Amino acid sequence: MDVNSGDSSEERNEQLRSDASAKDAQELMEQLRSAPAEQIVAEAFFLLLNGAQVKLGRRDARLLIDLNTVMLDYARQYLPDRLVKQVEQSLDQLRLGQVSAESAVATQEQLEPNDLPQAPTAPPPPSGHAAPAT
Repeated sequence: MDVNSGDSSEERNEQLRSDASAKDAQELMEQLRSAPAEQIVAEAFFLLLNGAQVKLGRRDARLLIDLNTVMLDYARQYLPDRLVKQVEQSLDQLRLGQVSAESAVATQEQLEPNDLPQAPTAPPPPSGHAAPAT
């Protein structure tokens, strides 16, 4: 029995996994490159909105809500009205939910693991947007 045959089989399997990962990464890159910006922005919004919903009451939920607000303020001119309205409605609901959840959490003495050490402050209102690059 050849002791090295196991090593070479493992090396081949590792190379196949590596090749598959590289192919998957290349396919993902091609999909992202051809995807409309609106789709990528919408996915970013909903990732942050879902994260905020799951973390309601925590300081990091407020950060995720604020990030969505800043993104929306910047990107709204490039997005369809239906997406803007959907994100605005979700943000309104999350803000209300966050206030209620923060009140409930305020009675607890300990922070949850991995929460922000301090509450984020809301970003300043936009003072106007830079002209779009051409």
